[in-house]
Amino acid sequence: MYPFLHLMPDGLLFIFSDTSSEIFDVAANETVKKMPGMPGMHRTYPNTGGSVMLPLQAANNYEPEIMICGGGQTQAIDSMCESSCGRLKPMSQDPVWQMTGMLGARGMVEGVLLLDGTVLWINGCHTGAQGFGLATNPALEALVYDPRSNTWTVSGRTTIARLYHSVALLLLDGTVLIAGSNPNEMPVTLQHVEIHNQYRAFPTEFRIEIWTPPYLRGIKASRRPRDIGLSTYTLAAGTRFNVEFNIDEQVRTLDLVLYSGGFVTHSVHMGQVMLILEKNGCETLSNGRRRVEASMPEGIQLAPGPYVVYVLANGIPGVGQFVTLRV
Repeated sequence: MYPFLHLMPDGLLFIFSDTSSEIFDVAANETVKKMPGMPGMHRTYPNTGGSVMLPLQAANNYEPEIMICGGGQTQAIDSMCESSCGRLKPMSQDPVWQMTGMLGARGMVEGVLLLDGTVLWINGCHTGAQGFGLATNPALEALVYDPRSNTWTVSGRTTIARLYHSVALLLLDGTVLIAGSNPNEMPVTLQHVEIHNQYRAFPTEFRIEIWTPPYLRGIKASRRPRDIGLSTYTLAAGTRFNVEFNIDEQVRTLDLVLYSGGFVTHSVHMGQVMLILEKNGCETLSNGRRRVEASMPEGIQLAPGPYVVYVLANGIPGVGQFVTLRV
């Protein structure tokens, strides 16, 4: 019933359901490691919270870390929601949940990895559960969590309820698309809403919003990497390739990110991956373009398929470039 799944860098699978989790070897069809129970209330359907795997990077030897937020008490309209979050390193010798707390309780909250290494937690409700007509008190604030400092920030507020069947996805330009919300058995338009009838208290939502991360707000186009080109658009473990781009200012910091936004169903976001690529220098060419050599790490087992490469210069991303990852 909608467990949280994360592919570990060694090819094993992290599976989380309710408050229990384990490492599962798909090829051998066996559990190889059990995790301690996560403190707090129920975390998966019908009291789904949200789950992300924090960015993989050489600085921590690509050790995976899972973060889970929110949840709830029961499948009822008056169900209490959960405010706590937990972080777990499942591949460590002695995994332990390190707990923190959101700025308010939420069910059906969705986590989106952002390109600066922070996490957007958005959508959901403060009271209720998954299912038709069971969510009340919509959560309207966008929360940004910084795993490096363990701090939370309110970063914008909407007026649109995003409840059951809502989605949030990072776009190629680095902004986040937010859409959906259909807490009804079938589409219910605004003119058919009966306020006294909770089953139809919130209509099917057809409006779409764009949330802009703080690192893109008020940024001039000249400060963003542009005209980005890769020497190859097919990658595999160990692949070395060049990335070229234009920019109108001095490059003080440079990061290359391999990203997969995953997919969303029933307010559960799965399959997100963010890998900080290794890089070697940044040179200025005769035509003024910048060139940096990037490389895929050896021994990291990512699922094959489409990914996006982002160039971040001075913390500001350019438009992402689609690549195909092969085994």
